[in-house]
This record gives sequence, C-alpha cells and structure tokens, in this order.
Amino acid sequence: MSYLNIKFNNVKETPPSNYEVVFRKKIILLAVISILSCLILLSRLFYVQIIKNSYYDNLARNNKEQIIPVNAYRGQIYDRNGIIVSENVKTHTMYIIPVYLPENYFEREELLHRVSKVFKIDLGGIKTQLKKYTSKSYESVEIADNISIPQMSYLAERSEEYPGVFYGSKSVRNYPLGETLTHVIGYIGQISQDEYKEKREEGYRHNNVIGKEGVEQLYDKELRGIDGYVQLIVDAKNRVKETINPAIGKPIPGKKLVLSIDSKIQYDAERLIEGQVGAIIVSKPTTGEILAIVSSPWYDPNVFIGGINQKSYNELINDPANPFWNKAIRGRYPTASTFKLISAIGVLNERHVTPTSTRYCGGGMMLESRFYRCEGFHGNINLHRALQVSCNSYFYNIAYELGPNFLRKYAVMFGMGEETGIDLPGEKVGTMPSPEWKRRQVGEYWWDGDTIQFVIGQGYMSGTPIAVHMSTSAIINDGLMYRPQVVKEIRSSQTDQIIYDNSKFLIKKIDIEKSTFDVVKEGMRLAVQKGTVRNGAWSPNLEIAAKTGTAENAQGKAHSWITAYAPYSTTPNDNMIAVTVMLEHGGFGGINAGPIATALLRSALNGEDALDARNSILTRMGHQRKVSPLRLEEAATEKAKETEALESTNTTDDRIEYE
Repeated sequence: MSYLNIKFNNVKETPPSNYEVVFRKKIILLAVISILSCLILLSRLFYVQIIKNSYYDNLARNNKEQIIPVNAYRGQIYDRNGIIVSENVKTHTMYIIPVYLPENYFEREELLHRVSKVFKIDLGGIKTQLKKYTSKSYESVEIADNISIPQMSYLAERSEEYPGVFYGSKSVRNYPLGETLTHVIGYIGQISQDEYKEKREEGYRHNNVIGKEGVEQLYDKELRGIDGYVQLIVDAKNRVKETINPAIGKPIPGKKLVLSIDSKIQYDAERLIEGQVGAIIVSKPTTGEILAIVSSPWYDPNVFIGGINQKSYNELINDPANPFWNKAIRGRYPTASTFKLISAIGVLNERHVTPTSTRYCGGGMMLESRFYRCEGFHGNINLHRALQVSCNSYFYNIAYELGPNFLRKYAVMFGMGEETGIDLPGEKVGTMPSPEWKRRQVGEYWWDGDTIQFVIGQGYMSGTPIAVHMSTSAIINDGLMYRPQVVKEIRSSQTDQIIYDNSKFLIKKIDIEKSTFDVVKEGMRLAVQKGTVRNGAWSPNLEIAAKTGTAENAQGKAHSWITAYAPYSTTPNDNMIAVTVMLEHGGFGGINAGPIATALLRSALNGEDALDARNSILTRMGHQRKVSPLRLEEAATEKAKETEALESTNTTDDRIEYE
C-alpha cells in the first residue's frame, strides 16, 4: 500500500496541450451561444404569445385565406385554312363565395337585395345560383358576367359593405363567323343539374360551362382544359390584402381543334340553300374530310353567350322548320332514285345483268292491280341508259326478279341503315326494310309492291343525307369508305404540336370489282351529259357526274335530291369533291337541287362565285324553256308528275322523320 502511494505521488502532472486548450474554449463558447439563443427564443415566444397575444389574435381573425377556382382557357377552333371560327373574349364577372355571406338571415337577404339593386342583377337569378351550393361552400358562384369597369371600381371602393361579393375576369366564347357553321360548332351554355351529376367526377363544377351541340359538345373534354386556382388573403372588411398564384394552381388551357371544314365552301353552301329547308354535304371522298355540312335553317350560336332570354329560345324551339335539328345527320327521308346507284351495283355484282342487258319500259309496270309508273316510255333499255334517264321500269324489273333481301343486302353493304361515325353528336339512321322487318314493325305481309318501291328509294325505305353521301363516296372511291370527319386535328394550345390526327380512317372496304363501279360512274356522267340533270348540272368548264332523286311525299311537294362529284373520272383521286343536296319539298332533283350542287362544285374547283354560277344555270334553264317547245313539253310533264306524286296511294313512311 505504501509502495503504491509513493509511486502515485512521484508522478508529475502533464500540462494540457495547445489543442486541448482551444477545444475547451470552443466548447465553452458554443455553450454560451446556445444558452443565449434559448433565452432569446424564449423571450420572443413570451413577447408574441403573452405580451402581443391580443394583437396577433385580432390579426388572425381579421385575415382570411380564400381558394378561388380559375377556369381554364377553352381551346379555340379553326377551319382547315387557319381561320378562327370559335374564340375566347375576356370579360369581367361578379361572383359570391357563400361561406363569407352574413350568417344572419336578414342581413344576408338585405345584402342580396342591395347587390341586385346597385349592380342591376336579377335577384331571382342570384338566389337560383346560390341554391346550388351550401352556405358553407367556398366555391365561387357567378352571379353576373360582362360587368362594367365603373361597377368594378364601385365594388373595390366599398368592398367592406359587400362581404362575400367579389369581381374577377374570365374568358367567354365568341363565334366570329356568326351563323356560319352553326350545326358544326354548336354552342356552350351553363352546365345543367343533370349534366353536373353525370360529370362532376370528371372535375366539372356547378358554375362551369359545357358544350351543348356540335364539336363544342363532342370534344368538350379536350376543349375545356384543366382548371386552376389562386389564393386570396382578405381582411375582415373584405379587402384583398394579397393574391398568391402558386405554380401548381396555374390552369392548363384546352386543346385546339382544327376542322376539315373550309369556311368559304361552308359559307357558299349556306348562301345557296338560304330560305329553303334541307341539307348540303361537301366532302373529299378519298379521305373522308367534310369540307362543308349545312342544315337549313340555322341559328346564331352567339345568342347563347351569357344566356338566351326565354322568348327568343321559345321562338327557336317552336319554329316548324326546326333550326336546332341537324338535318344532314338526323333528318330521315325517302332517298328516291339516289338509291338506284346501290341497286345498280348490286345487280351487276350478282351477275344478274350485264351493262348491255336490257329490260323493257312501257311507261311503268303493272303489279297487283296497280300500275307503277316510270318517268317516260323508254322501250328496251340497258343499265347505262337506265341510270342516265332514271328509268323506274328497269329497276322495277330487276327488283321483282331478285327480291327485297337482295336490296337490303346491298343497302347495308353501303352503310345505309347504319351510323357513319361522323364526329358530330346525335346521328340518326334510316330504315332498311325487309319482310321480317315489316311483320315485326307493321304487322303486315310483305308484298311485291313493297319491293319495287324499295328499289327506287320509296315506300318504307328512308335514309339520312350523310348516309346517302357516304354511299356515293364509296362508289366514287371504288368501294373504299372513309369515316366522315369534321375535326381534322387536335393540337396543343401551348406548343401547336399535333396530338391526334383524325383523318383518313377506313371504315368499309366493299369487295366489288372496279369495273362494276366504273359502269355506275359512267351512268352518272351520262345523266349530266344528256339525262335527268343535263340542265341543272351540265357545265362548260367542269365535267360533273351525278344522280338525282325526287322523293314522293304525302305531306306536300316532293323532296329534291342530288348526289354528285367532279371532276369526273372513273379513277378516284384526291382532287375530287363530292356534293349531296337534299331539299325538303324542293320538287324535282335535277331542276332544284341540281343547280346548287353544280354551283358549289364550280366554286370549289374553278373559283367561280357560287351565287353567280347558280344564277347562270337558272337563267339558262329559263331560256331553254322559252325557246324550246320540247323543253316546254318536258316542264309540263314534270309538273303533271309532281301532281301525281301527291296523289300516290303508297305513301307509307314517306314522311320526314325528325325523331
């Protein structure tokens, strides 16, 4: 034990190194700084929470954060040449956020009455809008659009007097071409309750607008974009203290639509049919691009901007010509002799006749104690000649020989009785009858008379103008049928990059020999050169091929049809344009629909003024009536036929179908 003590006492203490001294000083300094920082923090917390408690409490109570939805910029619509046909115009709006309205019922009512009176807004309309939301809703309820700058200034200066009432800006739709393209573009309107229930899962809100017709409806999802939001900090007096625009709240604009429509051709078509009831379709048969599609009469979509008054809406709804109804895709009519094109294709393809085979025409056909008349007395007549002069007797005979199922087979083959798939909402289909169909729908036996009415596009048979047009396009294009489209491309509104190319989508390939199509196209050309449409469609500088139709109608004057194309060739090419015209109660196809189709082709292909071209045709036709005794006789015969048409006993289902 003593030895250990001696050893320990003899050990000398080693002085600390310079490194240890520095390290200890740093530790002491760090401890002092930490203690001071804690003291400062504690004193600041004491100052804020104890001493300034009432100040910051009032500040918190007097400032509110609001999340205000910002509607996305709706995508614009252009025609094929880059002309804007649907655009956005900035306007100022007034809106209410329900949660910030006075909780007291009487104060709330007084405020709403004051808003209505001062800003001249219908009180009933305000309350109707507010009923869609709960009193605790933070959504912006629009109560007025297009408010003036003085109104905005007044509200800004007296914002504390109008709690929950704000102003802002938004884009509204405008259609710079007015009534042109009405049924193609459609219009937008306030989303209905039913639409909201159906689409709220897709992000739609009570105060959204939505496409109601045309491409505005069908492509609404692409056009509307994605809404964003801003944050507003307001004080107790409803004054905006700060506006925050977070990056994630930036709205994404809707996509841009580029139509296949040529607004010049569309405008010409509308001028040519104005004042008449009917439809016109113009397209490129080798691609399916619709260049114009007109339903007459039409309406101005701009009347729906900001809401249409009830009187104007009732006038449109009650118009017997039904301007809302797109007759080009929804109107169902007897297709008349335009159906002979399909019948001719079928009988050739079945090898039942050759182009030179003849049938006898003695002015009609006696069947079942009834005489079914023809347009003339043609004697022995082959298929070329039958198409040229539209001989009913020729087709009566082949229909009687082959039966109704043969007709239905080829009608369906060419898309009749089926939707074409055009990108417009509400397409309807016509009726392709058969013995089974008649027993099921009418409860009667199918007679041979039904068959020979079917072959000339009468009786129970009906079709839409778009279906007739597409069947003709398939004939022009040697059996290839492309889906008709009015939207050619969908592009990014930000980069203009093509997102979707909608063109040239093949929907049918009809497996029939080209020589068969050639025979029918040759017959269509003969009809223009020296047949049923020689006066209405012949042109000195443009070769046109066409088939006319005059649909007998129990409700008045016959409907007028023509389906045509130019420049004529039996070999399809991208320069060809097809036109189909249907006029309700328009009379004979060659005389009334013919000049319209011809004028459109001459305008689109030769650059002529459409109205001048039509007027020159009508003038020539009138002159021929004056100088040609034969033409006078033909005109009298046509008038007599028209009268006979009204007295026809077989008029079942010849009426126009709007539903």
